[in-house]
Amino acid sequence: MSIACIVIPHFALRVALLNRPELDGAPLLLGPAQGERPIVYDATPEAAMQGVRTGLGLREAVALCPEAVILTPHPVRESAAIEQIVTGLERLSPAVESDPGHPGCYAIDLTGLDRLLGPPSLATERLLATVPALLRPRAGVAPNKFTARVAAYEAAPGTVQVVDPTLIESFLATAPISLLPLSSDKQRRLERLGLRTLGDLAALPPAAVQARFGAEGRRAWELARGNDREPVHPRLQPETVSESLTLPAPATSRETLVIAITRLVLRAFDRAALRNRHVRQARLHVSLEGGQAWEQITTLREPGGHKHLI
Repeated sequence: MSIACIVIPHFALRVALLNRPELDGAPLLLGPAQGERPIVYDATPEAAMQGVRTGLGLREAVALCPEAVILTPHPVRESAAIEQIVTGLERLSPAVESDPGHPGCYAIDLTGLDRLLGPPSLATERLLATVPALLRPRAGVAPNKFTARVAAYEAAPGTVQVVDPTLIESFLATAPISLLPLSSDKQRRLERLGLRTLGDLAALPPAAVQARFGAEGRRAWELARGNDREPVHPRLQPETVSESLTLPAPATSRETLVIAITRLVLRAFDRAALRNRHVRQARLHVSLEGGQAWEQITTLREPGGHKHLI
């Protein structure tokens, strides 16, 4: 079995370049959303070369890198980019998994695609070509998801790194411990113990790792040794109905927003696709003047009609 993984490091910053391609190559910083602390939430390699790192205060970051461009998160734009990327990949493979915890990370099961796309390396090159080059995607191919993901992060932008099945453990040994799917607290605890690479973790007795870090630690130890049986989980394809509304400026009162949302819900339920039917989830995207945006997802405990949703 071969699994491909496509990753887009610094996803939010790279997606912002789709609207501002002239900034490609500039040192970019991801600043706070409204109400968050004024720190650096992500930084491109160009900014990191100037000493900027995640968690640094914005003032200190700008002092280190005066030419840095600070961008704010844009959930609506990022969600649209994810949907576009996944849809493009699904045109070539029915088994595409998008990692909700790591935007810009996609696993693709290559099983059965030989006749359509060729051998795994060529198939992955074709999958990679569906992603805009401006996002600097890169890909990895391996017998399991985690190893393919590590290979993707090790690859150069626009390239595919294929891992020999007989060399998985030695390949993983030098990869950074930060690639493990662990909570930030456990990541810090591992680093305080002097564990910097997957090889450092894999060299420890599994019982000792489990005793100190629990089931999550044992799972991390297995991954560090290249043992990952988790299959690719393709997304479900729920029916969707979309409605949009542009409000006249300024629209700042809560009452105006409630009226607008109510109108959107009633308009959606007036469509033939929703008549006499209920919904389970609603996603609200709001784009504001000045380029800011926010997103709210509401999942109902039980499917409901428009009265329940409003």
